[in-house]
Amino acid sequence: MVVLNEPEIRDAVVLTSAVVYEMGAAFQSGEASFSCQPPVQQMMLEPLNGLLCVKSFYSADQTHFVVKMAGNYRLDGGGVSQTHGMNALYHSKSGQLHAVLADNGYLTQIRTAAAGGYAVDLLAPENIDVAVIVGTGRQARMQLSALLLVRRPSEIRCFGRSAAGLKGFADWANETHHIDIQCYGDESAALAEADLVITATTSRTPVLHRKVVLGEGKQRDRLIIAMGSDSKEKRELEEALVLESDRWICDDISQSLTLGELKGISEQEIDEVIKPISLEKVGRGAVKGLTICDLTGVAKLDLAISEYCLARVSESALA
Repeated sequence: MVVLNEPEIRDAVVLTSAVVYEMGAAFQSGEASFSCQPPVQQMMLEPLNGLLCVKSFYSADQTHFVVKMAGNYRLDGGGVSQTHGMNALYHSKSGQLHAVLADNGYLTQIRTAAAGGYAVDLLAPENIDVAVIVGTGRQARMQLSALLLVRRPSEIRCFGRSAAGLKGFADWANETHHIDIQCYGDESAALAEADLVITATTSRTPVLHRKVVLGEGKQRDRLIIAMGSDSKEKRELEEALVLESDRWICDDISQSLTLGELKGISEQEIDEVIKPISLEKVGRGAVKGLTICDLTGVAKLDLAISEYCLARVSESALA
């Protein structure tokens, strides 16, 4: 059995164009003769001020299947969260445990950012004038890194609620990517003339609102990629904004209904107004109007990033 710890995994896997490609390939993979992706199990752990999430995916066409456990806790009642967890890989033919990737959530962070990069590459126009990252935390930074792997916007902004967080984000972007970030604490100013908006927060109340995004009757071609809402308590988009999207895309429609931005919206409105489309069924290219892509995090990507990690470790061993 293979056991890898976090430092070994970090040495083997970093966010690159190759990882974005692998996540895209996982989305594009056809239906297997047999596959199984159970509903996400979430344990709200009040004593730890956090959440433990269990996701799993089996495909008869893959060498392994995966069970991923990832926890996110704020033990001090606030401040910076701690992540824990692992990905367990089992042989698809025998069911035997093959590998334990004790990554403490690192592979989840990588695959989440890469999924965002893939969504941008698939859905955004080739030329982006203004892109906005909403959020200033770790995943917001990784979403920026993924964006820069597939597009080079003329201007990049960050919208956040904390002046210190905004400064930290801008300093990091300048040091890491040698780019200047325009920082905003006001939603209207941040989104003015924006072509692409990526939300990467842990907010429980909407950070984007219909009146700001759509304006007073003015329509602008715009892509929103919302990846922060992945539990029953989180929400990044105002319901009125969701209902006025021209195209609604989900990495997993059932998860968007329970954990993502579609939760709480009536079945009739979802069927008749929103008409959600699976990301794997969307063609390449931007369209007119407002497109929203809701990324809730799917277990088939946990399998893909785990397989990628094992391959990278094997390559290193043979070098």
